[in-house]
Amino acid sequence: MKRNLFLCVLGLILNSCSGGSSIVAPIETPPEYNPPIQGTSTTCSDYTGDLTNVIWMDDFNDEDYSVNWTSIQGNGHEYGIPGWGNNEQQFYTDLENNVFVDKGCMKITPLNQDFNGYSYTSAKMVTENKVDFNHPGRITVRFRSPIGTGMWPAIWMMPLESIYGGWPASGEIDLVEIRGNNMQEVLSTIHYGSDPSNHKYQGGSYYLPQEDNLNEKFHTLTFIWQEDQMEFILDNQFEVFSITKSQLGFNENYPFNEIFYLIINVAVGGNFVGNYVNSQDLCFNSDIDSCNDSQRFLIDWVIYESL
Repeated sequence: MKRNLFLCVLGLILNSCSGGSSIVAPIETPPEYNPPIQGTSTTCSDYTGDLTNVIWMDDFNDEDYSVNWTSIQGNGHEYGIPGWGNNEQQFYTDLENNVFVDKGCMKITPLNQDFNGYSYTSAKMVTENKVDFNHPGRITVRFRSPIGTGMWPAIWMMPLESIYGGWPASGEIDLVEIRGNNMQEVLSTIHYGSDPSNHKYQGGSYYLPQEDNLNEKFHTLTFIWQEDQMEFILDNQFEVFSITKSQLGFNENYPFNEIFYLIINVAVGGNFVGNYVNSQDLCFNSDIDSCNDSQRFLIDWVIYESL
């Protein structure tokens, strides 16, 4: 049985945990837990690292994910950005076939499913107004990627408040982005700019050998966050990307020293993956019992530590 650990250290200057500068949202009641029977079901491992500097972590022992996570619904129309601004083709739901906790993992399943006028469903999980993150700190996520053309798994962060204006002026931090047809490449990127017409981004990527690919093995991405500096490390040894405020050329309105929240999702289609989806690579909702965990985004644990 995996541990369920939630630590919030009072007095630390890292503005974390529910509250802080954010408004605590009511806790949603998730759908009744009844995970589908999988063709192959993966058991995630315990977190066994040092707990000395832990501020918060989710080891996904509790089937009720709503304490730390909210499941976003829709395709972006509700926010005036259909396709979430990226021509994505999925409709996000909180249905248990799309997201559930099982055997110590949070599992997100993109599906072939006609729903609200869309051909695909998936899940987008956020910690907004429940768990906040700030520097100096270290965020590590252990994950395994689904494989399939058109799938777009991501672990990323958005600002809790748009202090410098709407996207991308207040920043976006992408810890992990993966193209479902390339299980050897991990990308980390930051987005900024005064307005959408002046959108800028910088990032890097790391290529894994086939025997260590993202679909067959779990990996960790660690985001080391300091004032005016960010670093992204894969598996505690490979630098994916690093950047400083001075390298970006900021004199003022630098957005990456503010409070952010975490997002984990799988998009289907979209500009990043070339707007092509091989629907046969996704599970079918009508045959969910035979869906293999290799077609799901598995999150083993998330840990937030002080530096």
